[in-house]
Amino acid sequence: MPIVWGASELLGVAASGEFAPGQVLVGRYRIIGVLARGGMGVVYRADDLQLEQPVAIKFLPRSLLNVPGALERFRAEVRNARQVAHPNVCRVYDIGEAEGLPFLTMEFVDGEDLATLLHRIGSLPASKANEVAGQLCAGLAAAHDKGVLHRDLKPSNVMIDGDGRVRITDFGLAVRMEEGAADFAGTPAYMAPEQFEGSPVTVRTDLYSLGLILYEIYTGRRPFDATSLADWRSRHTKSIPAMPAGKEVAVDETVQRAILRCIEKDPARRPASARQLAAALPGGDPLAAALAAGETPSPEMVADAGGEGALRGVGPLFERSRARAHDFEPRSAAGPRERMARSLRLWP
Repeated sequence: MPIVWGASELLGVAASGEFAPGQVLVGRYRIIGVLARGGMGVVYRADDLQLEQPVAIKFLPRSLLNVPGALERFRAEVRNARQVAHPNVCRVYDIGEAEGLPFLTMEFVDGEDLATLLHRIGSLPASKANEVAGQLCAGLAAAHDKGVLHRDLKPSNVMIDGDGRVRITDFGLAVRMEEGAADFAGTPAYMAPEQFEGSPVTVRTDLYSLGLILYEIYTGRRPFDATSLADWRSRHTKSIPAMPAGKEVAVDETVQRAILRCIEKDPARRPASARQLAAALPGGDPLAAALAAGETPSPEMVADAGGEGALRGVGPLFERSRARAHDFEPRSAAGPRERMARSLRLWP
């Protein structure tokens, strides 16, 4: 179920969860309404009465309280997510318990998730797709820098606010790189072949999922379709994807090559890092990407790069996003109508 975290989405929502609107939890969080439900819990919109800012609160469902390891995994999610501080990653604030239910509080993003956006408008305009791709690479690189793998990257776990800023959220399956969990976990439509096979996950596992997301934002469709878990396994482990051709969907050849490298069956053939992927995308540094991938750059590529090309290593989209790393505070002031108007201008 797509998650839409926007104030406008709460209008008319009934109290369908454990906690009613207006209820104050642990003397601090006033519930506004239910944002989303999923296998790993209910997410509420709330106001933090101490800090006077909106937050999202995610609860572990009661049904999982007696499941061996569930509480430990929930706490691990908080520990892992708190390791990552970056403007393109949804911030996790704190952990607590209300009426016997563990919860975590995180940044409230007044916007729309990527899955809902793509369903509404199809593929993104090339310039917007390039911006989203660059920000996704930046956020994922920040997580990987801290040794954190996502393992469940998909459009519904990507939020875009009214200013067009991307946040990667829901590190519910996240693990430390040294753990390299090999259990079957993830969303079948966006799982890498090694996840189906029970092999250890790596940075390149997340890049496979990111490649599938990039395929969608540039083309408006998935590279694979399936109706069952067995079908998804077959598609991801055996089917060879191809970029759509024709005038209906025109994707830059540079983008096509980058995406198809991400969704290679063999992890060793994928980009080695999110930074390497960013360098290969429009606005990046193709010479640095080629060198990092162990490829021999063409004379034209070397000439186009100039004297400093090989030293940059990361495209300006990534650098712009990293330069904003100090800007973490949740935005306020603008109301639902104003934010919706901005969103419509950015995402027609």
